[in-house]
Amino acid sequence: MSRSAFRVLGPVEVWHAGARVEGIPPRARAVLAALLVDAGRVVPRDVLVDRVWGDAPPPSHAVTVQSTISRLRRLVEPGVADGAWTVLRTRDPGYVLDVTTDDVDFLNFESLLTRARNLARQGDSYAARAAAADALALWHGVPYADVEGDFVVEERRRLDRLEVSAHELAAELDLSLGRHEELVESLSALVREEPLREGLHASLILALYRSGRQAEALQAYDAVRRLLAEELGVDPGPELQRLHERVLRQDPELSLGAGSEAGTSAVPDARIPDQPGQAAYGGPDGIPAPTTRFVGRDHDLTTVAGALGHGRLVTLVGPGGSGKTRLALEVVRRGLVNPQGVALVELAGIDTSETVADHVAVSLGVGVTTGRPIDAVARSIADRPVLLVLDNCEHVVDGAATAVETLLTRCPGLRVLATSRQPLDLPGEAVLPCGPMDVSGASSDAVRLFLDRAALAAPSMAAATADDLALVEEICAALDGLPLAVELAAACLTTLPLAEVAARVEDRFELLSSGRRTAPPHQRTLAATVQWSVDLLGERETAVFEAASVFHGSFAADALTAVTDDEADPASGTASSGTASSGGRPSGRGPTMTALRALVAKSLVVLDHASGRYRMLETLRWFARDRLDEDRQRRLDDRHAAFLADLVDRIEPTLRSAEGIVGWRRLDAEHENIRAAMAHTLATGDALTALRLAGGVSWWCYRRGHVREGREWLAAALDLHRADPGALPPPERSARLRALLGDALLAYLGGDVPVIAARTDEMRRLAEGHDDASLALALVLRSFVDAMVGAVGPDTVTPDPEAWMALAEGSGVEWVQAEIAMTLGQFARAGGDRDAALAHLDRSAVIALEAGHRWAWVSALWVRAKVLIDVGRGDEAMAAIAESVDGAFADGDRTSTLAGLLTAAGAAAAVHQPRAAARLLGAMNELGCRVGYDPLAMDPLDGQSYVEAVRAALGDEEYEAERARGAELDLGAAVAVIDGLAADVDAIA
Repeated sequence: MSRSAFRVLGPVEVWHAGARVEGIPPRARAVLAALLVDAGRVVPRDVLVDRVWGDAPPPSHAVTVQSTISRLRRLVEPGVADGAWTVLRTRDPGYVLDVTTDDVDFLNFESLLTRARNLARQGDSYAARAAAADALALWHGVPYADVEGDFVVEERRRLDRLEVSAHELAAELDLSLGRHEELVESLSALVREEPLREGLHASLILALYRSGRQAEALQAYDAVRRLLAEELGVDPGPELQRLHERVLRQDPELSLGAGSEAGTSAVPDARIPDQPGQAAYGGPDGIPAPTTRFVGRDHDLTTVAGALGHGRLVTLVGPGGSGKTRLALEVVRRGLVNPQGVALVELAGIDTSETVADHVAVSLGVGVTTGRPIDAVARSIADRPVLLVLDNCEHVVDGAATAVETLLTRCPGLRVLATSRQPLDLPGEAVLPCGPMDVSGASSDAVRLFLDRAALAAPSMAAATADDLALVEEICAALDGLPLAVELAAACLTTLPLAEVAARVEDRFELLSSGRRTAPPHQRTLAATVQWSVDLLGERETAVFEAASVFHGSFAADALTAVTDDEADPASGTASSGTASSGGRPSGRGPTMTALRALVAKSLVVLDHASGRYRMLETLRWFARDRLDEDRQRRLDDRHAAFLADLVDRIEPTLRSAEGIVGWRRLDAEHENIRAAMAHTLATGDALTALRLAGGVSWWCYRRGHVREGREWLAAALDLHRADPGALPPPERSARLRALLGDALLAYLGGDVPVIAARTDEMRRLAEGHDDASLALALVLRSFVDAMVGAVGPDTVTPDPEAWMALAEGSGVEWVQAEIAMTLGQFARAGGDRDAALAHLDRSAVIALEAGHRWAWVSALWVRAKVLIDVGRGDEAMAAIAESVDGAFADGDRTSTLAGLLTAAGAAAAVHQPRAAARLLGAMNELGCRVGYDPLAMDPLDGQSYVEAVRAALGDEEYEAERARGAELDLGAAVAVIDGLAADVDAIA
């Protein structure tokens, strides 16, 4: 067993490689239990905190949760490198245990219980009893026995009820198999434990009667009758009363005589109805039997069954190839809904909405001599409890909606399960998305589906290696987890090796160009499946669908509008005289928005309600992209880049203000689009747009840790933009100054002094007499870096505090004033005037907080901690750096957080905690390498002194051992170490 498994039917346990994982702390076990309750589903952070801590959450609960999650990950997946977790995943707005049914005992129990019930309904009592026994064997005591909390109490009650149901079912099956005598003792014990369960009493009475103990059976009935009257004030239910009457008159049918067949239940219990999956209409075969195994989608099966239990119309919607039909039929096949009969109506073969009613009548075997076909169908169904499965409604959605509405209003027992690429838009309709399968990890549904089908095409895949699994994950991710595409790719293994399928998967429409001969034409190839959907679009919808292919990842409505609204009539294939929108705001109306809403309704674009952004599956995006001619593709790419340049021009000035949070989130969401736009502008030589983009996102790159990528963009854009400085118009001059500053700042993170010198020199030449704020920043940055790295030479800039502050104040830009005040604090510290340094830093922090420039506030605290370390006030230094790191981490500022780890190591050494300091250094080095940032290169003088102090306190061997331990921490856990140190110091003080 290579994956971890979890047990909650008893104490909460983690098992890995066949052995129980020991040493799980109580708090970590409680967090694990809170996640297991919703195994496979995202548990929001606030819900997690409420479950585990209730009304008394810890002061820094976000950090505490992150630290606990980090520890759990190492316990659940021992030996896995930090960040490569496949089981306990971060997924906004919280965390999810990415597990299968087989990984968690209670999920396995529920699945086995469902299987036992289904087999019982089908009359296979032997197999049903074996499944029930397997389910009950998973129990090892009280669920969640070693965890407390309201959420555990509720879940424990639910599982206890299911366990009793399993015992009831097992008893009923044993009775049907003639095992009545050995049942009496165990049933008597169960009745004592669950005295109000009438099903258990019925089984006990029947077991006693069949064992020749009629008097005791009657006594057992009398006992339950008195109990129900005393406890609940009610009489036994009708079924129990009927059983009592039959025992009194010694009904021959109660006995299992010679004519009875083992496997046929004689229990008068409606829980095992007669063959509920049989077809009430439409031929002897009913629902077609599958020829391949149904894989995954356990949660979807439960969701569909639940929706049908609560409503009468459920529509599964999703893109072509997402497995809607197979999911609908599997719900019926497994007996998850229990109508009197099931009818399947396949609409893919009809052409017009007008013929839907006729086709429904033919499929149900309803003869029509006069009148409307739909009236004849309604009379045939009448008030019987029937489930109608209406498949492939999208191309005749009007006719399907009319037929369904008529039948639902006239047939009160009817329920409808429809599959379509768009909803029927009827009152009471439950619309359930059936999207792609999960592709995250080797145990994901998509990978399991591929491996299942691959073993049919290439038997050697039944024993897939780790290298094979890596290729399969790559293939499934590239295909968006679309079941049809995954199955077609697996089928390619009959003629291609796995590595070749992976190499060719980007050319998916050519690779997946053949399928089952007997499949409907629109499902034989991936291209045919997508084309089926596109053929249903109107002209404007088609144009917007094609234009949306310009976006990478997700996109906002304003972006799509900017790219498409100025185009002329799509049929002409020419652009209008208008220019790309300057980024505008979504109006919620207009031709593009109307078309976009239609594309969402038809499952060609997905709306994420949490973010308000849209996304196309990569398969659909490439199909749409291939439909564009070269001129239109270039025009759309130009518009895309222009929109993003306008967007970052608007956002960048807000990033150092209190209003900046919206901008930060927007840039986070646009990362893939920015990357694509940069590639396009550099490839086409659009120097100014490239410069605006690269400079506009440089501060975002700085704080988010995209150091390598940001430097590559800036270097390429600045090199491409070779203009005469004296001839630059003001907007272009501003764009170049912003890019130069951005490159200098990112170079500072890497300790690249020559680049900093070159960029700040050019900034001074360009800004002189034109831009006081940029001039002040150039002077301050150059001098600051010289002081930080100890560089002294002919080009060293001598600090001039009064002149710099005058420039900053003259610019009117508050964030510049905050940064300069912070820098002056560093200069005063370098000059040995610690009191002046602290005064400058206090001033910087005040200005920064008033302006909303959190980076300057974080940085002022960072330098303050350095000053306090200098003067031997280690406890105060630890408090300052903890506040700085917490602020940076909360802001998502990866580089500032990593820089804080280095200074925190110095503070930890100062308060005699060298082991913790070494662990922080190990985490800093490992995490910094991943983003191309080395805090020691940025801060060589102080940083090296901190490292030497820690090493001296521990000795080389212990230092390296603790450093290696720290390398296993993720960023949240490292921050938690600092918070813990600060709390310990505060407690001592």
